[in-house]
Amino acid sequence: MPVIIQNLLLIFCLFLVLTIVITVISHVFIPVPFIPTPKKVVDKILQFAEIGEGDVFYDLGAGDARILTAAKARFPSILAIGVEFIPTVWLLGKLRIFFSRKDVKLILGDARNVNLSNADCVFVYLLPNMMDQLEQKFDKELKEGTRIISYAFSFKNRKSEKEIAVPWLSGERQLRMYRWSAPKYPNKEEDVVHNN
Repeated sequence: MPVIIQNLLLIFCLFLVLTIVITVISHVFIPVPFIPTPKKVVDKILQFAEIGEGDVFYDLGAGDARILTAAKARFPSILAIGVEFIPTVWLLGKLRIFFSRKDVKLILGDARNVNLSNADCVFVYLLPNMMDQLEQKFDKELKEGTRIISYAFSFKNRKSEKEIAVPWLSGERQLRMYRWSAPKYPNKEEDVVHNN
């Protein structure tokens, strides 16, 4: 075997080992597994989400960017933005975007630190602890009526507008749509009892 091929194989093996190590270390700090959404579910998500021309569509925990690239292919005028925390999974997403030749933005970072005030629709497939944290973030940042599409997990303090059953690992889970609105806090002045 020529030396150049041996060197290329060695570099590839080192890259593969480094990728695995980085992924394992990332999962220690934020225990969110990478579970790709099946293609047939991606299609249902995009139908369910009511995405319109010119919408700003976010995928928080975007993984390999399959939902973003599919959304951009179906709705070319949207702005598709994803956020992924794990560097190796983010890299997979960047590769998918490159090969799809779609104009999609994929941010390497924590979804809790990305400003979502311009969002029209947000997709989340995250564990319940992240859903709780995002609920507070959404209350502060999202404009009235922003559509949140949640796959498999729900927001504890919100009632979904509609739901459909879709495949999930083994069996089915719910795909939920929420139309976000500001939380209703009592008006302190109205709560004061006047003793006249």
